[in-house]
Amino acid sequence: MIVAKINKEYALRMAGVALLMLGICLWSIYDGLVAWPRINQEFERVRPALLGTNLTAKAWLARTGEEGLSELELRFSEYNLKPPSRVVKGINEAKMPSSVPEGAVMQAREQEQQALKKIFEGDVYGQHDLQGQFVMAAITALAALAVFFSFIGKISRRYIADERGLTGSGFGEGMINYADIESIDWKQWDKKGIIRLTLKDGNCHKLDGWHFAGITPVVDEIVRQRPELAQVVDSKGCEPEAGQG
Repeated sequence: MIVAKINKEYALRMAGVALLMLGICLWSIYDGLVAWPRINQEFERVRPALLGTNLTAKAWLARTGEEGLSELELRFSEYNLKPPSRVVKGINEAKMPSSVPEGAVMQAREQEQQALKKIFEGDVYGQHDLQGQFVMAAITALAALAVFFSFIGKISRRYIADERGLTGSGFGEGMINYADIESIDWKQWDKKGIIRLTLKDGNCHKLDGWHFAGITPVVDEIVRQRPELAQVVDSKGCEPEAGQG
């Protein structure tokens, strides 16, 4: 008797994907509930020191002094904090272009100051950002569950071949006699290790050699019992029934 069951390597990959999705989910929840609100609170402490100046974006980020700290870093260091990377990026983006027509310099400076004021008056992470983390958590949680239930559905699946016929949960209930096989679709066998059996009653069964270890011996047994079906391409392109994939 030949038995094919879930491939351990494939199972480990599924477990790895599920753990990755779960990790992203938990990280997103942590950012949305703890990390990002804490950054907003820290920024609130420094805000008065940022708004009480008229420095340019370039002046905020230029490193000066013996410690080599920028003005922005100095303001945050007074509170034993570091500037959030998002704030630094925003200030960089607010910089006045290096080449501005002479008549537009005042307007460009005003626009720069307005952009800086918007950065300093707002939260580092707004409500939209926080909600986005919860959406990400929901999506990755659903993905982790999908992988988990797919794994549960496959871990107990068996494909069994012996002298009498084909049995096991992968073939559905009862036994499939070799004489009941109408054709075999070999199109994906060489590249992916997948064949599809079409039965005389119209039902189809997919045998996947990557997901299930031992499929090749099962296929060999089918061909041994029905040699006329060896490497015959099924022009019908049979698709598996729901639940068979």
